[in-house]
Amino acid sequence: MNGKRLLFILLLISLKVSGQNNYALKGDYADAVNLNIHQKYTFPASAKGFGKIQEYPINKARSRYLFEKERNTCWFSLSVENDGFLTFDIIPFSASDDYDWMLFKEITIGSGNSRIDYNKPIRTNNSRNDGTIAGKTGLKEGFFNLFTAPGPGKSYSKPISVYKGENYILVVDNIYPGGKGFTFSSQISKTLSPPISNSLMSGFITDKESMLPLQAAITVEDTAGKMVAGTVSDSLTGKFSFKVPPEDKLMITISKKGYVLVNDFLSVKTVWQQNYQLQKLKEGARIIFYNIHFLPNSPAIVNTSGTDLNNLLTFLQEEKNWKIQIIGHTNSNVFTDEHYLQQLSERRAWAVKTFLLQHGIANNRIRCFGLGGKNPLYDNKKPEEAVKNLRVEIVLEK
Repeated sequence: MNGKRLLFILLLISLKVSGQNNYALKGDYADAVNLNIHQKYTFPASAKGFGKIQEYPINKARSRYLFEKERNTCWFSLSVENDGFLTFDIIPFSASDDYDWMLFKEITIGSGNSRIDYNKPIRTNNSRNDGTIAGKTGLKEGFFNLFTAPGPGKSYSKPISVYKGENYILVVDNIYPGGKGFTFSSQISKTLSPPISNSLMSGFITDKESMLPLQAAITVEDTAGKMVAGTVSDSLTGKFSFKVPPEDKLMITISKKGYVLVNDFLSVKTVWQQNYQLQKLKEGARIIFYNIHFLPNSPAIVNTSGTDLNNLLTFLQEEKNWKIQIIGHTNSNVFTDEHYLQQLSERRAWAVKTFLLQHGIANNRIRCFGLGGKNPLYDNKKPEEAVKNLRVEIVLEK
Protein backbone atom coordinates (compact mmCIF):
# COMPACT_ATOMS: atom_id res chain seq x y z
CA MET A 1 0.00 0.00 0.00
CA ASN A 2 2.84 2.39 0.86
CA GLY A 3 4.50 1.57 -2.45
CA LYS A 4 1.32 2.50 -4.35
CA ARG A 5 1.04 5.79 -2.48
CA LEU A 6 4.66 6.62 -3.25
CA LEU A 7 4.11 5.79 -6.92
CA PHE A 8 1.00 8.00 -6.98
CA ILE A 9 2.88 10.94 -5.39
CA LEU A 10 5.75 10.56 -7.86
CA LEU A 11 3.23 10.54 -10.71
CA LEU A 12 1.65 13.79 -9.47
CA ILE A 13 5.05 15.45 -9.18
CA SER A 14 5.90 14.29 -12.70
CA LEU A 15 2.66 15.74 -14.08
CA LYS A 16 3.21 19.01 -12.24
CA VAL A 17 6.74 19.39 -13.58
CA SER A 18 5.55 18.48 -17.06
CA GLY A 19 2.80 21.13 -16.85
CA GLN A 20 5.27 23.76 -15.73
CA ASN A 21 7.57 22.91 -18.64
CA ASN A 22 4.72 23.66 -21.03
CA TYR A 23 4.88 27.24 -19.73
CA ALA A 24 8.67 27.53 -19.57
CA LEU A 25 9.89 30.97 -20.57
CA LYS A 26 11.68 31.24 -23.91
CA GLY A 27 14.20 33.98 -24.67
CA ASP A 28 13.92 34.15 -28.48
CA TYR A 29 11.22 35.15 -30.97
CA ALA A 30 11.66 31.86 -32.86
CA ASP A 31 10.68 29.92 -29.72
CA ALA A 32 7.86 32.21 -28.55
CA VAL A 33 5.49 30.44 -26.13
CA ASN A 34 1.87 30.22 -27.30
CA LEU A 35 -0.55 31.76 -24.80
CA ASN A 36 -4.32 31.44 -25.00
CA ILE A 37 -6.26 34.66 -24.75
CA HIS A 38 -8.78 34.66 -21.84
CA GLN A 39 -6.49 32.40 -19.80
CA LYS A 40 -4.30 33.30 -16.83
CA TYR A 41 -0.69 32.13 -16.70
CA THR A 42 1.69 32.08 -13.76
CA PHE A 43 5.46 32.30 -14.19
CA PRO A 44 7.19 31.76 -10.82
CA ALA A 45 10.43 33.46 -11.91
CA SER A 46 11.36 36.01 -14.54
CA ALA A 47 13.62 35.15 -17.46
CA LYS A 48 17.38 34.90 -17.02
CA GLY A 49 19.26 36.56 -19.86
CA PHE A 50 18.15 36.86 -23.45
CA GLY A 51 18.08 33.35 -24.92
CA LYS A 52 20.21 32.01 -27.77
CA ILE A 53 20.27 35.31 -29.69
CA GLN A 54 20.33 38.86 -28.36
CA GLU A 55 17.75 40.21 -30.78
CA TYR A 56 18.18 43.70 -29.34
CA PRO A 57 21.94 44.16 -28.74
CA ILE A 58 22.84 47.34 -26.88
CA ASN A 59 22.30 50.42 -29.05
CA LYS A 60 21.90 53.78 -27.30
CA ALA A 61 21.02 55.43 -30.63
CA ARG A 62 17.92 53.26 -30.99
CA SER A 63 14.52 54.89 -30.44
CA ARG A 64 13.77 55.29 -26.73
CA TYR A 65 10.45 53.58 -27.36
CA LEU A 66 12.30 50.34 -28.16
CA PHE A 67 14.45 48.29 -25.80
CA GLU A 68 17.91 49.80 -25.48
CA LYS A 69 19.00 46.16 -25.17
CA GLU A 70 17.59 42.79 -24.19
CA ARG A 71 18.31 42.00 -20.56
CA ASN A 72 16.07 39.26 -19.19
CA THR A 73 13.52 38.61 -21.90
CA CYS A 74 10.75 36.16 -22.67
CA TRP A 75 8.72 35.97 -25.89
CA PHE A 76 5.03 35.06 -26.23
CA SER A 77 2.67 34.45 -29.14
CA LEU A 78 -1.02 35.42 -28.97
CA SER A 79 -3.44 34.05 -31.58
CA VAL A 80 -6.66 36.00 -32.08
CA GLU A 81 -9.83 33.90 -32.37
CA ASN A 82 -12.43 36.67 -32.55
CA ASP A 83 -12.67 40.38 -33.43
CA GLY A 84 -12.50 42.97 -30.68
CA PHE A 85 -10.16 44.98 -28.49
CA LEU A 86 -7.15 43.32 -26.89
CA THR A 87 -6.12 44.14 -23.32
CA PHE A 88 -3.66 42.38 -21.03
CA ASP A 89 -2.12 42.60 -17.57
CA ILE A 90 1.39 41.77 -16.41
CA ILE A 91 1.30 41.58 -12.60
CA PRO A 92 4.69 41.11 -10.88
CA PHE A 93 5.02 39.12 -7.67
CA SER A 94 7.45 41.82 -6.50
CA ALA A 95 6.80 45.52 -7.08
CA SER A 96 10.56 46.06 -7.25
CA ASP A 97 10.74 44.13 -10.54
CA ASP A 98 10.47 46.43 -13.56
CA TYR A 99 8.83 44.75 -16.55
CA ASP A 100 9.08 46.55 -19.90
CA TRP A 101 7.40 45.14 -22.99
CA MET A 102 6.90 45.53 -26.74
CA LEU A 103 4.01 44.19 -28.83
CA PHE A 104 4.29 43.33 -32.54
CA LYS A 105 1.82 42.24 -35.18
CA GLU A 106 3.13 39.17 -36.96
CA ILE A 107 3.26 39.37 -40.77
CA THR A 108 2.74 36.38 -43.10
CA ILE A 109 5.34 36.35 -45.89
CA GLY A 110 4.26 33.34 -47.94
CA SER A 111 4.55 29.57 -47.63
CA GLY A 112 3.11 29.86 -44.15
CA ASN A 113 6.13 31.72 -42.82
CA SER A 114 5.77 34.70 -40.51
CA ARG A 115 7.99 37.46 -39.20
CA ILE A 116 7.93 40.69 -37.22
CA ASP A 117 9.53 44.05 -37.97
CA TYR A 118 11.80 44.53 -34.96
CA ASN A 119 11.82 48.31 -35.50
CA LYS A 120 8.05 48.74 -35.77
CA PRO A 121 6.15 47.50 -32.72
CA ILE A 122 2.52 48.60 -32.46
CA ARG A 123 2.74 49.24 -28.70
CA THR A 124 5.61 49.60 -26.25
CA ASN A 125 5.80 50.47 -22.58
CA ASN A 126 9.22 51.02 -21.03
CA SER A 127 8.09 53.28 -18.19
CA ARG A 128 9.58 53.00 -14.72
CA ASN A 129 7.71 50.54 -12.52
CA ASP A 130 5.06 52.25 -10.42
CA GLY A 131 5.10 51.03 -6.84
CA THR A 132 1.71 52.62 -6.14
CA ILE A 133 0.09 49.99 -8.39
CA ALA A 134 2.52 47.19 -7.44
CA GLY A 135 4.46 47.42 -10.71
CA LYS A 136 1.53 46.35 -12.92
CA THR A 137 1.62 47.10 -16.65
CA GLY A 138 -0.14 46.16 -19.90
CA LEU A 139 -2.94 47.36 -22.19
CA LYS A 140 -5.96 48.89 -20.46
CA GLU A 141 -9.09 50.87 -21.26
CA GLY A 142 -8.87 54.60 -20.65
CA PHE A 143 -5.20 54.92 -21.61
CA PHE A 144 -4.24 56.53 -24.91
CA ASN A 145 -0.44 56.39 -25.08
CA LEU A 146 0.86 54.07 -27.80
CA PHE A 147 4.56 54.15 -26.92
CA THR A 148 6.20 54.98 -23.59
CA ALA A 149 9.91 55.72 -23.15
CA PRO A 150 11.99 54.85 -20.05
CA GLY A 151 11.51 57.00 -16.96
CA PRO A 152 8.34 58.29 -15.31
CA GLY A 153 5.28 57.56 -17.43
CA LYS A 154 1.98 55.74 -17.63
CA SER A 155 2.29 52.06 -16.80
CA TYR A 156 -0.56 51.05 -19.10
CA SER A 157 -1.06 51.67 -22.83
CA LYS A 158 -4.00 51.92 -25.21
CA PRO A 159 -5.82 48.68 -26.19
CA ILE A 160 -5.54 47.55 -29.81
CA SER A 161 -8.24 46.58 -32.28
CA VAL A 162 -7.71 42.97 -33.38
CA TYR A 163 -9.32 40.60 -35.89
CA LYS A 164 -9.82 36.85 -36.04
CA GLY A 165 -6.84 35.03 -37.54
CA GLU A 166 -4.23 37.62 -36.59
CA ASN A 167 -1.20 36.75 -34.48
CA TYR A 168 0.69 39.03 -32.11
CA ILE A 169 4.12 38.69 -30.53
CA LEU A 170 4.82 40.07 -27.06
CA VAL A 171 8.33 40.38 -25.64
CA VAL A 172 8.65 41.09 -21.90
CA ASP A 173 11.91 42.23 -20.31
CA ASN A 174 12.66 42.52 -16.60
CA ILE A 175 15.43 45.11 -16.45
CA TYR A 176 16.62 43.59 -13.15
CA PRO A 177 18.09 40.05 -12.87
CA GLY A 178 16.67 37.45 -10.52
CA GLY A 179 13.06 38.60 -10.70
CA LYS A 180 10.35 36.83 -8.72
CA GLY A 181 8.08 36.24 -11.71
CA PHE A 182 4.64 37.45 -12.74
CA THR A 183 1.17 36.49 -13.86
CA PHE A 184 -0.12 37.21 -17.35
CA SER A 185 -3.74 37.41 -18.45
CA SER A 186 -5.33 38.75 -21.62
CA GLN A 187 -8.84 39.47 -22.85
CA ILE A 188 -10.63 40.45 -26.03
CA SER A 189 -13.73 42.60 -25.59
CA LYS A 190 -16.20 43.20 -28.40
CA THR A 191 -16.50 46.86 -27.44
CA LEU A 192 -14.78 49.16 -25.01
CA SER A 193 -16.82 50.06 -21.97
CA PRO A 194 -18.87 53.28 -22.13
CA PRO A 195 -18.28 55.95 -19.48
CA ILE A 196 -19.73 54.84 -16.15
CA SER A 197 -20.84 58.29 -15.06
CA ASN A 198 -22.90 61.17 -16.35
CA SER A 199 -21.47 63.94 -14.16
CA LEU A 200 -21.31 67.07 -16.31
CA MET A 201 -18.66 69.75 -15.87
CA SER A 202 -18.87 72.99 -17.86
CA GLY A 203 -17.56 76.53 -18.01
CA PHE A 204 -15.95 79.22 -20.16
CA ILE A 205 -12.34 79.98 -21.11
CA THR A 206 -11.37 83.60 -21.72
CA ASP A 207 -8.31 85.82 -22.07
CA LYS A 208 -7.43 87.18 -18.62
CA GLU A 209 -6.97 90.77 -19.83
CA SER A 210 -9.44 91.23 -22.67
CA MET A 211 -12.01 88.71 -21.35
CA LEU A 212 -12.52 87.58 -24.95
CA PRO A 213 -13.38 83.89 -25.47
CA LEU A 214 -10.55 81.50 -26.29
CA GLN A 215 -10.34 78.15 -27.99
CA ALA A 216 -8.11 75.90 -25.86
CA ALA A 217 -7.41 72.19 -25.43
CA ILE A 218 -8.68 70.58 -22.22
CA THR A 219 -7.78 67.20 -20.75
CA VAL A 220 -8.83 65.62 -17.46
CA GLU A 221 -6.99 62.70 -15.86
CA ASP A 222 -7.30 60.73 -12.65
CA THR A 223 -4.45 60.29 -10.18
CA ALA A 224 -3.18 57.20 -12.05
CA GLY A 225 -2.78 59.22 -15.24
CA LYS A 226 -5.81 57.69 -16.93
CA MET A 227 -7.49 60.17 -19.27
CA VAL A 228 -11.17 60.48 -18.36
CA ALA A 229 -12.17 63.43 -20.56
CA GLY A 230 -10.85 65.59 -23.36
CA THR A 231 -12.36 68.44 -25.35
CA VAL A 232 -11.72 71.83 -26.97
CA SER A 233 -13.51 75.00 -25.93
CA ASP A 234 -15.66 76.76 -28.52
CA SER A 235 -13.73 79.39 -30.51
CA LEU A 236 -16.68 81.82 -30.58
CA THR A 237 -17.96 81.54 -27.02
CA GLY A 238 -15.13 79.88 -25.09
CA LYS A 239 -17.64 77.40 -23.67
CA PHE A 240 -16.65 73.83 -22.85
CA SER A 241 -18.37 70.84 -21.30
CA PHE A 242 -17.45 67.25 -20.61
CA LYS A 243 -18.59 64.28 -18.57
CA VAL A 244 -16.34 62.79 -15.92
CA PRO A 245 -16.66 60.25 -13.10
CA PRO A 246 -17.48 61.85 -9.73
CA GLU A 247 -14.06 61.18 -8.20
CA ASP A 248 -12.44 63.13 -5.39
CA LYS A 249 -9.17 63.81 -7.20
CA LEU A 250 -8.97 64.71 -10.86
CA MET A 251 -6.45 66.93 -12.65
CA ILE A 252 -7.47 69.37 -15.37
CA THR A 253 -4.97 70.74 -17.89
CA ILE A 254 -5.76 73.65 -20.22
CA SER A 255 -3.32 74.59 -22.96
CA LYS A 256 -3.18 77.15 -25.74
CA LYS A 257 -0.13 78.34 -27.64
CA GLY A 258 0.99 81.76 -26.45
CA TYR A 259 -0.65 81.36 -23.04
CA VAL A 260 0.43 80.10 -19.64
CA LEU A 261 -0.40 76.43 -19.13
CA VAL A 262 -3.08 75.76 -16.50
CA ASN A 263 -2.91 72.72 -14.19
CA ASP A 264 -5.32 72.37 -11.30
CA PHE A 265 -7.24 69.95 -9.15
CA LEU A 266 -10.85 69.32 -10.11
CA SER A 267 -13.60 67.87 -7.95
CA VAL A 268 -16.94 67.47 -9.67
CA LYS A 269 -18.46 66.43 -6.35
CA THR A 270 -18.23 70.02 -5.18
CA VAL A 271 -17.91 72.08 -8.39
CA TRP A 272 -20.10 71.57 -11.44
CA GLN A 273 -19.21 74.77 -13.28
CA GLN A 274 -15.82 76.46 -13.42
CA ASN A 275 -14.52 79.30 -15.58
CA TYR A 276 -10.85 79.74 -16.44
CA GLN A 277 -8.94 82.86 -17.46
CA LEU A 278 -5.73 82.26 -19.41
CA GLN A 279 -2.76 84.60 -19.06
CA LYS A 280 -0.61 85.49 -22.05
CA LEU A 281 3.03 84.50 -21.80
CA LYS A 282 5.19 87.15 -20.18
CA GLU A 283 8.36 87.27 -18.15
CA GLY A 284 7.73 86.28 -14.55
CA ALA A 285 4.54 84.34 -15.34
CA ARG A 286 4.21 81.17 -13.29
CA ILE A 287 3.02 77.66 -14.07
CA ILE A 288 2.29 75.42 -11.08
CA PHE A 289 2.44 71.64 -11.32
CA TYR A 290 0.72 69.88 -8.42
CA ASN A 291 1.05 66.39 -9.84
CA ILE A 292 4.83 66.00 -10.08
CA HIS A 293 5.41 63.69 -7.13
CA PHE A 294 8.55 62.30 -5.53
CA LEU A 295 9.36 59.44 -3.22
CA PRO A 296 9.42 60.48 0.47
CA ASN A 297 12.63 62.31 1.41
CA SER A 298 13.96 61.69 -2.08
CA PRO A 299 14.33 63.47 -5.45
CA ALA A 300 13.20 60.30 -7.28
CA ILE A 301 10.16 61.09 -9.45
CA VAL A 302 7.25 58.64 -9.25
CA ASN A 303 5.46 57.33 -12.33
CA THR A 304 2.20 59.19 -11.84
CA SER A 305 4.11 62.40 -12.60
CA GLY A 306 4.40 61.52 -16.28
CA THR A 307 1.48 63.64 -17.47
CA ASP A 308 2.69 66.88 -15.88
CA LEU A 309 6.28 66.25 -16.99
CA ASN A 310 5.14 65.70 -20.57
CA ASN A 311 2.93 68.80 -20.44
CA LEU A 312 5.96 70.85 -19.38
CA LEU A 313 8.08 69.22 -22.08
CA THR A 314 5.49 69.96 -24.77
CA PHE A 315 5.21 73.56 -23.59
CA LEU A 316 8.98 74.08 -23.91
CA GLN A 317 9.06 72.37 -27.30
CA GLU A 318 6.35 74.71 -28.62
CA GLU A 319 7.53 77.91 -26.91
CA LYS A 320 11.18 77.77 -27.99
CA ASN A 321 11.91 81.42 -27.18
CA TRP A 322 11.30 81.03 -23.46
CA LYS A 323 13.63 79.96 -20.68
CA ILE A 324 12.45 78.78 -17.27
CA GLN A 325 13.28 78.59 -13.60
CA ILE A 326 12.28 75.34 -11.92
CA ILE A 327 11.49 75.94 -8.25
CA GLY A 328 10.96 73.02 -5.91
CA HIS A 329 8.73 73.33 -2.82
CA THR A 330 8.12 71.09 0.18
CA ASN A 331 5.74 71.34 3.10
CA SER A 332 6.92 73.40 6.04
CA ASN A 333 7.75 71.13 8.97
CA VAL A 334 8.78 72.44 12.38
CA PHE A 335 10.40 69.09 13.17
CA THR A 336 12.67 69.10 10.09
CA ASP A 337 15.79 71.18 9.48
CA GLU A 338 15.08 74.06 7.07
CA HIS A 339 18.41 73.60 5.31
CA TYR A 340 17.57 69.94 4.63
CA LEU A 341 14.18 70.89 3.14
CA GLN A 342 15.81 73.55 0.96
CA GLN A 343 18.36 71.05 -0.38
CA LEU A 344 15.68 68.40 -0.94
CA SER A 345 13.48 70.81 -2.89
CA GLU A 346 16.44 71.89 -5.05
CA ARG A 347 17.39 68.28 -5.79
CA ARG A 348 13.81 67.68 -6.86
CA ALA A 349 13.98 70.67 -9.20
CA TRP A 350 17.15 69.18 -10.69
CA ALA A 351 15.35 65.87 -11.18
CA VAL A 352 12.75 67.65 -13.32
CA LYS A 353 15.54 69.39 -15.25
CA THR A 354 17.23 66.03 -15.88
CA PHE A 355 14.01 64.70 -17.41
CA LEU A 356 13.82 67.71 -19.74
CA LEU A 357 17.48 67.42 -20.75
CA GLN A 358 16.98 63.74 -21.57
CA HIS A 359 14.20 64.77 -23.94
CA GLY A 360 16.19 67.37 -25.87
CA ILE A 361 15.62 70.66 -24.04
CA ALA A 362 18.81 72.76 -23.99
CA ASN A 363 20.65 73.12 -20.69
CA ASN A 364 20.90 76.92 -21.02
CA ARG A 365 17.11 77.25 -21.00
CA ILE A 366 16.73 75.92 -17.46
CA ARG A 367 17.76 77.14 -14.00
CA CYS A 368 16.94 75.33 -10.76
CA PHE A 369 16.16 76.55 -7.24
CA GLY A 370 14.74 75.08 -4.06
CA LEU A 371 12.74 76.98 -1.45
CA GLY A 372 11.89 74.14 0.92
CA GLY A 373 8.78 75.02 2.92
CA LYS A 374 9.34 78.78 3.03
CA ASN A 375 6.54 79.77 0.65
CA PRO A 376 3.48 77.60 1.39
CA LEU A 377 0.27 78.30 -0.50
CA TYR A 378 -1.80 77.02 2.42
CA ASP A 379 -1.35 76.10 6.07
CA ASN A 380 -1.11 72.39 6.82
CA LYS A 381 -4.38 72.09 8.73
CA LYS A 382 -6.34 70.52 5.87
CA PRO A 383 -4.70 67.58 4.02
CA GLU A 384 -6.40 68.49 0.72
CA GLU A 385 -4.80 71.96 0.90
CA ALA A 386 -1.45 70.91 2.36
CA VAL A 387 -0.80 68.64 -0.62
CA LYS A 388 -0.77 71.72 -2.87
CA ASN A 389 2.30 72.99 -1.04
CA LEU A 390 4.25 70.00 -2.42
CA ARG A 391 4.51 71.54 -5.84
CA VAL A 392 6.89 72.30 -8.67
CA GLU A 393 6.72 75.89 -9.86
CA ILE A 394 7.87 77.14 -13.25
CA VAL A 395 8.79 80.81 -13.76
CA LEU A 396 9.15 82.11 -17.32
CA GLU A 397 12.28 83.99 -18.35
CA LYS A 398 13.54 85.57 -21.54
